[in-house]
Amino acid sequence: MNGQPTATPVCQTTELQLTGYPNENYRWGGGRIRPTRVAITTLDDRRSAHLYGTWVSEDGEATNAPADQLYRFDDDWPDWLVALADQHRPRGLTARPGSPATGRDEDEPRADGIDSLRAQRDTAQKQVNSWTARVQELSRMITQREAQDATERTTW
Repeated sequence: MNGQPTATPVCQTTELQLTGYPNENYRWGGGRIRPTRVAITTLDDRRSAHLYGTWVSEDGEATNAPADQLYRFDDDWPDWLVALADQHRPRGLTARPGSPATGRDEDEPRADGIDSLRAQRDTAQKQVNSWTARVQELSRMITQREAQDATERTTW
C-alpha cells in the first residue's frame, strides 16, 4: 500500500430508546415483547437489530421481566423496525474494500481476509460491552428491588 494509511468505517451501531412502539411476538415462546430499546448494527448492506423490552404474557399482563430478541439481516422484521432502521441508516458508511459496490484495488486488503475478521471482532466486542452494561444495569435493579423489599418487610 502506498501513501498515507487510511481508515474507512465499515460498521456502525445505533442504539435508540423506544416509546409507543407496538408489542412484538416473542419468537421463542409465548407472550410478547414491549419494546423499550433497540440496537441496530449496519455492516455494508446487512443489518441486524437487537430489540430489548419487557415481557408481556399471552393474556396481555405486563411484567417487569426483561426480554430481548435478535433480528438478523435475513429474518422477517416487523415493518416498523424496518422503517426505523431505514430512518437511522448511517450516512457516509461505505462498503468494505473488495465488496461488489467498490471493486478492489490490488493494494487494498481483501474483504474476506484479516480486515474482515478484525471488523467482526470489533463488532462482537461492542456487543460484549453492551451486554456487560446491561448485566450491570440489571444487577443494580435487582439490588434496588431487594432493598425495597427488605424495607417493606421491616415496616410491616
